[in-house]
Amino acid sequence: MSGSIYEENKIGKIIGGSYSEGLAIKVEDDSVVENTRIGAILVSQTEKRKYYCMLTDMVIEGMNKQALSELPRGNSSSLLSRITRGTSIYNVFKAQPVLSYDLEEKKNQPIRNIPPHASSVRRATYDDISDVFGSFEKNPKRFFPVGSVLDMDESSTVCIDMERFIERSSGIYGRTGTGKSFIARLIMAGIILCDKASLLIFDAHSDHGPDLVDEENRHVKGLKSLFGSKVQIMTIENSSSMAGILPIEIDVRDVEIEDILSIAEELKLNETAQQVMIALKNRLETEGKHWLEEILVNGEDLAERFKDSEAVVNRSSLLALIRKLSVLKELPYLKYGRRPGTNSIDVILNYLQRGISVDITFSKSDKLLHYLFVTNVLSRRIYHRYMEMYEKYASNKQKYPSPRPLVIAIEEAHRFLSPDVAKQTIFGTIAREMRKAKVSLMCIDQRPSQIDSEIASQIGTRVILSLSDEADIASALAGMKNSKQLRSIIESLDSKQQALLIGHAVPMPIAIKTRGYDNSFYDFVSIYAQKHEVDEKYEKTIEVSKKWLDEMGY
Repeated sequence: MSGSIYEENKIGKIIGGSYSEGLAIKVEDDSVVENTRIGAILVSQTEKRKYYCMLTDMVIEGMNKQALSELPRGNSSSLLSRITRGTSIYNVFKAQPVLSYDLEEKKNQPIRNIPPHASSVRRATYDDISDVFGSFEKNPKRFFPVGSVLDMDESSTVCIDMERFIERSSGIYGRTGTGKSFIARLIMAGIILCDKASLLIFDAHSDHGPDLVDEENRHVKGLKSLFGSKVQIMTIENSSSMAGILPIEIDVRDVEIEDILSIAEELKLNETAQQVMIALKNRLETEGKHWLEEILVNGEDLAERFKDSEAVVNRSSLLALIRKLSVLKELPYLKYGRRPGTNSIDVILNYLQRGISVDITFSKSDKLLHYLFVTNVLSRRIYHRYMEMYEKYASNKQKYPSPRPLVIAIEEAHRFLSPDVAKQTIFGTIAREMRKAKVSLMCIDQRPSQIDSEIASQIGTRVILSLSDEADIASALAGMKNSKQLRSIIESLDSKQQALLIGHAVPMPIAIKTRGYDNSFYDFVSIYAQKHEVDEKYEKTIEVSKKWLDEMGY
């Protein structure tokens, strides 16, 4: 680094601190205070390594209490005032060490110590950021540029490691109006671009797959418009005005009791409903019949069968259950007597294994029942199929292919992962156990405090936008180191286009300004996709040419 760049970014020197509580840095120029914000990345460089620190607090210190309480006469620009500031009164930055970078091996290392006393500290530069966050230009199949460092210009690109992102479940949290859907769509685009996994998106408000019009009446391209055949849109509606959209069709025999329990509140089921469903299922299975199909098709006959007082199912309870479940008859996507291989589950799995992401849009439907029911049924069946594929692969890796990694994106995540519901839905199992089968969740939510605490602490990568509720902030940071210091950074975020990245897919916590999802991003995707296709064809041509030349003896 040149001397001029160092001086331009100089903050001051370390005058104290500890490994656990962070460093105290004496600021040498007062103007630095006004030009620096909480969450800024600071660097202290020694001969062997660079120490990356996150600014967590700013403090005014004095040689003694009297110096702080006695104000100098005259205005702030007077000679006496300027002499006092910086000597008997000075500013201190508190910064938490979060990462070490080995200058010889040129790789990131966990923070295990702190820089020596009186070490110089500077603001991070573009080179500092690219050293530890990777480069899209150097490795476009792994790193995706999601934004820039919050207090730096847009050249300070921050990349997410997509290989690590898909390894574990992720969470995108922010209160209403902060742009959760916007940044979720951005990251989804990164997953498709890097081609490391397929996406199954349960698009509650049609924010991701189809085109839409934003709050400022601007046309916004959806993932389908950006990636064409790499994305397939499906819908719960029978017909669609957009060509190429496929209808969702669920065989009634694919519905399990847990799927009904996930919408118990919407159906107004009481506590005895579960017992009745279990007893009915056990009885009808011995006859080769599906319990829900019998209720919806032959409800009256079924109630007549159990009219005796000695029946295994109480008739009045059964009648109440039949009446409340009758609303399911109106679901346009629930089908009866389908042939194996013809329902949407098989179609979706086929797309996902071919590297095509699927967006299930709920379009004009504003009923929560549709979203909860379809999301639960499809995810449960796909989970079981993925486990079957993984177990086959694990038993004979030479014979069976490894399942393609899958990221399941769910909005209103707390409705599937709350302490009461998580035990009934498949999503709790996926969040805890599905890493080995290469399935992970992307949880998009405005109330992370309502997500089961055990699951919340296991979320690998988190994108945290502005949150105002104390419980939501605590839950968003559950299980993370230095959560006390990170809390102040979340509280300082603006309500739009600012986020804290933390966790498995980034080397250290960092506050960013998210990149725009606009024409410049559309051009970026278009250029990259075109370049990738050309490069792939070129490499295949070169490979064939080399093989031909070898065979000819050249």
